[in-house]
Amino acid sequence: MPKKSSPMLSNSDNNQRYHAEFDQILNQALDIVKSSLNQPKITYEQRLNAALKVLEIGISSQQKDFNSKLSEVIPSSDNSSNIPEPEAIILNPDYVQIDDFFSEEDYQKLLNLTLTNQNNFFSSEVINQESEYRQSYILLPEHFAELHELITHKLLTTRPQVMEQLKIQMFLVAHLEIQITAHLHGGYYKIHQDVDGGKAANRKLTYVYYFYQEPQGFYGGDLRLYETLIQGKAAIIQEKFTQIQPRNNSIIFFDSRCKHEVLPVYCPSQKFANGRFTLNGWIHG
Repeated sequence: MPKKSSPMLSNSDNNQRYHAEFDQILNQALDIVKSSLNQPKITYEQRLNAALKVLEIGISSQQKDFNSKLSEVIPSSDNSSNIPEPEAIILNPDYVQIDDFFSEEDYQKLLNLTLTNQNNFFSSEVINQESEYRQSYILLPEHFAELHELITHKLLTTRPQVMEQLKIQMFLVAHLEIQITAHLHGGYYKIHQDVDGGKAANRKLTYVYYFYQEPQGFYGGDLRLYETLIQGKAAIIQEKFTQIQPRNNSIIFFDSRCKHEVLPVYCPSQKFANGRFTLNGWIHG
């Protein structure tokens, strides 16, 4: 005599039966806990702990039910090839340059402060600690504190028109970095980007203000700004670039994600006072 085959249940039927059985057991447990909580021999602390445990079980079961339903809508996949690549963006080597950024009086103050602080400059470093990638000297803002208000005011009041010209979306300023950099004879900075995954991650707008003694005691030191392909965390230079001369008492602004470099500086006298100076930094968003 042939055996009767048991009816096959679908996953949906199994889930419904499981949830019905679980709800019945949970309700029975709740009734037992409820009657136990009314016993005067049980302390308040014990009753509270029991109630919290029941609440935890209920929340956990609801979460599992939610996750189960969510997995039906969004199936999981271990195939990383299904993850779409980030959209590629091409940044043109655009910049804004403004001549006579400071008054003659303020320009001279900044130059004098820079020259008198020669001994406070220190050798610059790069984030990746790669040797021979950069040769310049840095002066921290504490040594020209009396000009902070002037510098900050000029930068922030100029920012809106600069961002409009560069077609950069407006952002709230979170932080402003300022430093003075000296490129002396043989100074340079190889191709780099001003943003990274660490403390420089939120740099949005780079500025470089050029100033030096007249007559100019150096040559070279142009800034080369490259067209840059941005895709995810990668930044790749393209063939197109713009070369910018360091005009005295002028400032340039550009997108901090654009790769750029400072070409070598040549100073025949090799004197500090004849170097190429910049007031430079980054506006964070």
